[in-house]
Amino acid sequence: MTGVENIVKMIDDKTTEKEHEIISEAEKYKRLKLEEAKKRAEENAKKITNKAEIEVRAELARYKASAKLKAKYRLLDAKEKLVKSVLDSVRSDLEKVVGKAEYKDILTGLVIDGATALGVDQVELVLPKGHFKKLDLEKARAEVAKHSGIKIKIVESKDTVRSIGGVIVRTKDGTRWIDNTFEARLERMETQIRDTISSTLFKKE
Repeated sequence: MTGVENIVKMIDDKTTEKEHEIISEAEKYKRLKLEEAKKRAEENAKKITNKAEIEVRAELARYKASAKLKAKYRLLDAKEKLVKSVLDSVRSDLEKVVGKAEYKDILTGLVIDGATALGVDQVELVLPKGHFKKLDLEKARAEVAKHSGIKIKIVESKDTVRSIGGVIVRTKDGTRWIDNTFEARLERMETQIRDTISSTLFKKE
């Protein structure tokens, strides 16, 4: 082999060696980049998955909160309708009782209750028009005297009250009074009615 051929062969060998070295480095670089790309893809996929999970949880939380709020409003609405139904029923019964014989005892009891509470020797009764004649006046005086020890004078006021029934019992000077009309007593009982409905029908709330 001539000197020139040796030089050419040497160059070819060096070139081939360099080519292998370059190819090897390129393969390493490619593997590295592929691993980096895969890692980034996995990280991105994880981020996307986590973000999706967070969004789903948030959406579920919003839905649950909305459902609970709607259920609460439905329950409150149901309670309110039930309370109204009970109150309407009571009002209807009160309207009916005014025309019955038992109203005399009821009205007399309300006068006794109010007059005894005031503790004075004279009271005025403010009643719905025409209701004074339904009162057992003698029984009222006797019962007040029995409970309070006061011999009381009971008179009908010139004033009247717009009411289904019952009475306003007030002192002679009008500075103190007990409102024992059906409407006033029903209003005072409304809280008790609401509590009763809640405790008996909504125990599991």
